[in-house]
Amino acid sequence: RKSLLEYEESSSADETDSDDDQDIVIPVRNTRRRPRPLAKIDKPKSDMKAPSGTVWKKSPMMQKRRFAANVMKTAPGLKQGIKPQTPLEAFRLFFNDIAIELILLYTNQKLQAIKDTETRSSFLQKSRNFQKEEILGFIGFLITAGAYKDNKDPVDEIFSEEGLPIYRATLAKHRFLLLLKCIRFDDKNTREGRKEHDNFAAIRELWNNVTDTFPKFLNPSESVVIDEELIIFHGRCKFRVFIPTKPGKYGIEANVLCDSENYYCFAVEPYAGKCENQPKGYNSGPEVVKRLVALAKIENSGRHITMDRKFTSLATTAELFEKN
Repeated sequence: RKSLLEYEESSSADETDSDDDQDIVIPVRNTRRRPRPLAKIDKPKSDMKAPSGTVWKKSPMMQKRRFAANVMKTAPGLKQGIKPQTPLEAFRLFFNDIAIELILLYTNQKLQAIKDTETRSSFLQKSRNFQKEEILGFIGFLITAGAYKDNKDPVDEIFSEEGLPIYRATLAKHRFLLLLKCIRFDDKNTREGRKEHDNFAAIRELWNNVTDTFPKFLNPSESVVIDEELIIFHGRCKFRVFIPTKPGKYGIEANVLCDSENYYCFAVEPYAGKCENQPKGYNSGPEVVKRLVALAKIENSGRHITMDRKFTSLATTAELFEKN
């Protein structure tokens, strides 16, 4: 206000001295707010002890030597003797002969059960058991259809008559449809008993067989991350979830432990909902972290784990610290 009055007095004095009419520019008034007072934080005068018995130090602890939990025992990268030359060789590392034989066993069991019930069908009675090459071909069809986004195309278009005699194409189509009807990943006779403890029982045996191979071929880099992932699925499923913040919104939730540099998955565990005989807190974040670390086999490896608040707790951190 004082500077504005001085300016008006000086401008009026200038008008009396000069005869020329000039525009008077009034300076902008200073509208800055007063600076906010700094928050006063009461610093603790001594160490604090929580009701759980945890002691919080007043100042950070000085550590001259490096913690054993920060010392990497193995170098990151491919393990010795693992050198796949083609994509098929890399795929067969995970889908090995044990997994294929597992699918083949339960699929032929289903085929025999259909033969026993539908005795009038001559095509079924003459159908031989499926072979390993047919299971691999079936998996190849699924991967190819997904890669070209043709997973909703009818089977008639897949088995076209171009390049094949018509009887060969028709026979291959019927054989494929029969395989699609008989494909199984577990023993259906014992499934109901296993469902009391696990909603994922229909595919648990094959799932574990494939995912257990993940940490066998690669050593992780210095840092790994744990987070949830939504596998998009709109079909009928007891443990399908709805997450509005995800792009797909509907699907099967999976907790994943991945490498932060090359995004390689070392451990994955699906969320299959609650069961009657399930232990308390089985699906809680800290319990999931313990299982993923055990599945990834990174105990005593000196790796860093980054995770969000869903999986974090002080007890979990202390336990991981003890396991280096």
